[in-house]
Amino acid sequence: MLVSRGNRKLGKDTLIFNMTSATDCPSKALGLCKICNICYAMKAERMYPPSLPYRRRQAEYWAGNSADKIAKDFREEINRKTQISIKYIRISEAGDFRNQEDVDKLFKIAELLADTGVKMYVYTARKDLDFSKAPQSLTIQGSGFMVHNSFTATHKEDIKPTDIVCPGDCRICNMCKARNNLDIKVIKH
Repeated sequence: MLVSRGNRKLGKDTLIFNMTSATDCPSKALGLCKICNICYAMKAERMYPPSLPYRRRQAEYWAGNSADKIAKDFREEINRKTQISIKYIRISEAGDFRNQEDVDKLFKIAELLADTGVKMYVYTARKDLDFSKAPQSLTIQGSGFMVHNSFTATHKEDIKPTDIVCPGDCRICNMCKARNNLDIKVIKH
């Protein structure tokens, strides 16, 4: 299973899995991404040469395995004994859904893992896909549009005092991990 446990922004209680890389991002290719010129995931793929091949192996695993197999492998990672229990699965730190079949596959995986109590969350610029049947254990942030939350990259000078702003550290914040119907702004950096 090609997952990592946390990073500098995500806590060690979070598994990270990518369906695609930033280089191969479907939203970028379709012109749906509004921030591809400052893509944080793309920056990592340029700065850390092993990132792109790793994410492409994750994409290959995603495309080549069933929802049942992926859920089984996630479950093994969740149940693996470590000092910190897994509470969340972050899907697609890089890239996005390729098509509706990817969405439906993720829905099935979330349903199969619902009994673990682990919450899954994902960000997407794919406003052309149907997210209406998402299981309760999955929270979807639309990039600039509302699904369960909206997440919009915004210039600092355009942030209003009443805006809800991402603190930039998921270890201290859970806004995106729950269905809050929030319009969350993230400062472009």
